[in-house]
Amino acid sequence: MKTTKVKKEWLLLFCLPLWWGCGKKSDSEKKVTKVDSVALPSTKDQILGVARIEPEDGLMSLTAGTTGRVLEVLIDENDSVKKGQPLLRVEVAVENAQLRQSQSKIATLQATLAANQSTLEGLRVSLANAQENYTRNVDLFKGNAQTKQVVDDSKATVDKLLKDIETAEANVRQAQSRIGESKADLNYYQTVLEKKKVLALLPGKILKVLVKVGEYVNNDSQIADFAPSGPLYAKTEVDELYAERVQVGQKAYILSQTTGDTLAQGKVSYAAAYLKQKSLFKDQATEQEDRRVRDVSIRLEAGKMPLIGSRVDCLILLK
Repeated sequence: MKTTKVKKEWLLLFCLPLWWGCGKKSDSEKKVTKVDSVALPSTKDQILGVARIEPEDGLMSLTAGTTGRVLEVLIDENDSVKKGQPLLRVEVAVENAQLRQSQSKIATLQATLAANQSTLEGLRVSLANAQENYTRNVDLFKGNAQTKQVVDDSKATVDKLLKDIETAEANVRQAQSRIGESKADLNYYQTVLEKKKVLALLPGKILKVLVKVGEYVNNDSQIADFAPSGPLYAKTEVDELYAERVQVGQKAYILSQTTGDTLAQGKVSYAAAYLKQKSLFKDQATEQEDRRVRDVSIRLEAGKMPLIGSRVDCLILLK
């Protein structure tokens, strides 16, 4: 019996340290647990939330801005593009035909105008000769050296030439007007053709190409996901309980959600002046629709950057 009692005492002494070690939390367990931005854990000097890495104005969808069948896709994923760089080559056969037709029409009208101007100049020369002849006949008639009929005929010739000149001037004006209209049409077709060029409106990076050769696009067809050039931002939402403690200029660290490593650092560059319903990561089971949040953006400093679209932890230092 004595031996059994001693064994029990030794067993108790052996298990006691194990129980104490199991019940005592390690330093790592005391660290702030990472959760979503609605239930932000905080200490006296920091706030931890979930953020998404994006350009300042967010990700964009590039649209074709024209209609037609795609003949060639000039971009690929991860390509960096410059402003004005072609993105697609779209079929323009009809527009080219309209442009050539308009150019041909202008050439014809210019030839007509030249002919009308030549006719007008000839009539003006004839009028000058007719007026001289008429004046000479009038003088001869006054000296009884010419008949009244000859004077009247020369006067009729002058009057007819004046009418012909009026008609020729009208023809010239009409030809000039038609040329002006045709040039306006030409400018229109040139504009239409120019708009068939699908160009990058901003410099940036192509994230995903959404169109293929042979597809028909229209003005609103999305052709690529796009990230504009510029600094990256970690965009997060701070729960209303801690929203007033966030200020522009506060230091922040961007942490990997998988390893906890520091991916980047930066400063708070924007803190909304109002509270709104939560919008980031609304598919989470832990979201609370009755809580409001404040939009906050952290401008990341130059250096190694997280991937665009990454979901990361964002630690904001309040002091």
